[in-house]
Amino acid sequence: MKMKKILFLVIAGICFLTLSCQRSQPPEAKKEVQVQKEEIKQPPLVESKSLDQTKREVKESIPQEPKKEEKETSLAKQPSPLTEEEQKIVDEIGENILIAPTKYFESQEDAVPYLKVLLKGDHRNIKLYKGFEALGEDKRKEDYDEAMSKAVMALNPRTKEGKQLIIEVLRTKREYQSTLSEAARAVRASQDKSIIPLLREVLKSSATRVRLEAAGSLLALGDADTALPVLDELTREGATSALGFIFHNMQGKEWEQRGIALIKKALTYENNESRALAALFLIGLTQRRVIKEDIRGIEDILINISKDILEKKSWPITSHGYSDHRALETVILAFWELKSKKAIPVLRSISEHPEASYLKRRAEEAIKYLSKQGGA
Repeated sequence: MKMKKILFLVIAGICFLTLSCQRSQPPEAKKEVQVQKEEIKQPPLVESKSLDQTKREVKESIPQEPKKEEKETSLAKQPSPLTEEEQKIVDEIGENILIAPTKYFESQEDAVPYLKVLLKGDHRNIKLYKGFEALGEDKRKEDYDEAMSKAVMALNPRTKEGKQLIIEVLRTKREYQSTLSEAARAVRASQDKSIIPLLREVLKSSATRVRLEAAGSLLALGDADTALPVLDELTREGATSALGFIFHNMQGKEWEQRGIALIKKALTYENNESRALAALFLIGLTQRRVIKEDIRGIEDILINISKDILEKKSWPITSHGYSDHRALETVILAFWELKSKKAIPVLRSISEHPEASYLKRRAEEAIKYLSKQGGA
C-alpha cells in the first residue's frame, strides 16, 4: 500500500513538470510547431492562373516564324517613273480612255505621247486616274492593259515610229495579254520579216489570243513552218479564227497544199464550229476550182453538225469563245452555197429551236432561197 502511494506521487510529479515546460516555451516556438503540423497535413498550394494567361505563356514559349513581307506594295509607296509633265499627260486622259478612246486617239499622233508614258512603267507604279491606287492589283493591271492596248490600236505599223513602238511593246510588255495580242496583230501590216524572231518569242505565251495573233502574223510574214502547227492546234481547241488565217493567207503561196490539208483535217475535229467553218471553206475552194472536192459529202457533214447541236437544250459559249450559235450560222451559209433542197428540213428545225434567236430569220431566208433552186 505504501509502495502504491509512492508510485502515484512520482507520476503526478512528472506530469506537473511536462506542463510547466510547455507553458514556458515562447510564442514563436509554438507557432513553428503548429505551422509544421499544418504543412504535413495540407499539400503545397499551386498558384492559380487564368486560361488566357496559360495560353499566352504557351504561345510565347513556341518559337515564332518571322513575318513574311507583303507581296504587294501599295501604289502610293511605289516610286513613280514619271515626271510631273508626264503624269499630267496621264491625268488629262484619265479613266475616260477606258470608256471613249476615240476621243483621244483619232490618230497615231494622239496616241504616241500617252503610250510612251505608259511604256516607262507598269500597273504597279503608274497612276492612271484618280482613285486608281485604291484598286486591287488585278484591277489595276486590267485597266493598265486596256489603256495601253487602245493606244497600240491607233498606231500605224507602216510608219517608222508606229512600228518601233509596236516592237517595243512586243519586247517589254509580255504580261499584258490585250496589249500583246493587239501588238502582234498590228505588226503583220508592216510586212517586215525582221520581226519574225520576236514574234516567235511571243508565240510562247500561254494566252490563246496572244498565240493566235502571233501565229497569224507569222503566217502573213511568210513563216508558215512555225505558224501552221500552232494554228492547227488552236483550231482543234476551238479557236476558229486560226482556220480563217490559214484560209485567207494560203492561196498562191508555196504552202497552199499544206493549208488545204489542214482545212480538210478540221472536218474531223470534235468542236462543231471548226468543222462547220472547214466545210464552208472547202465549198468555196471547190467553187473557185482551187480543189476538186465532193461537196455532197460535205453536205452530210453539215447536216450531222446541225443535228448534234439541235439535240442540245441550250447553246452555251465555251472558254475558247466557241459558240453553237456561230456554228449554226456558218452551217446556214454553207447550205446556201450548196444550193441543195436536202438542207430544208434541217433549216426548218433550226428556225423552230427555242435558242435560235436571230438565226430564225436567217434560216427562213435560206429555206425560201433553196426552195426556188433546182436539183435535189
